[in-house]
Amino acid sequence: MRPCVSRPLRIRSIEFGGAKPLFCVPLVATDIDSLLRQADVARELAPDLVEWRADSYSSQTAEGLVDAAKRLRAAVREIPVIFTLRVKSEGGVRLIDQNLRSSCIEAVLRSRHVDTVDLELSNGPEFLKPLIETAHKHTVPVILSFHDFEKTDGYLELLGTIRALVRSGADIAKIACMPQTSEDALRLLQVTYAARQEFPAVPLCTMSMGKLGSITRTAGFLFGSDMAFAVGQEVSAPGQIPLADARAITEKLLAYA
Repeated sequence: MRPCVSRPLRIRSIEFGGAKPLFCVPLVATDIDSLLRQADVARELAPDLVEWRADSYSSQTAEGLVDAAKRLRAAVREIPVIFTLRVKSEGGVRLIDQNLRSSCIEAVLRSRHVDTVDLELSNGPEFLKPLIETAHKHTVPVILSFHDFEKTDGYLELLGTIRALVRSGADIAKIACMPQTSEDALRLLQVTYAARQEFPAVPLCTMSMGKLGSITRTAGFLFGSDMAFAVGQEVSAPGQIPLADARAITEKLLAYA
């Protein structure tokens, strides 16, 4: 039996943190035509959520992103959309001026065409606080993230990072780390379980990346992670598993847990 959130977060028709493990498919497109093609593929696969990695999109303007968000909303219908606009240092595609990025994110939030937004903790409170306020004003939950593409910190450091995410206003706390050993992946699962006990009302999304960490994208649900990323048409991070395989593995794990 997997440890669930005490009061799951409702996002459209899904419960984030409820009994059902959630799978999100990333959309990584450079133009509107490829974005809508990927959206059509995703809709047929029926993931629980899609994440639009808007940092791949060629039109980095508020108007261009709002228009694309509107068309994406229509294409995926009722599937919840996560909006993510990362810079290169966060694993994004390109360098983006912080003021431009902030204004683009704010415009998309105000448009109400997306259902949640993913923001990186490393941006600091000056960048994050007004965007979190805007998101909440427009009833958009905030996924606050921490990524480490090189290593996995120790137990206390990882748990401290989750505490920092929660203190900084995360509606959903997310950490993704690169393992160097299998022990790193096991430690991430251990920290996930501890965080679920410490923050029973906060949904979590935790993962160990790469091949060594692929087990966390299915077994993580047994330790308190509430969502994993799976492959639809494009991969957005190393170690993602095709959606059908990830679901099948997870169902078997939960059936015998």
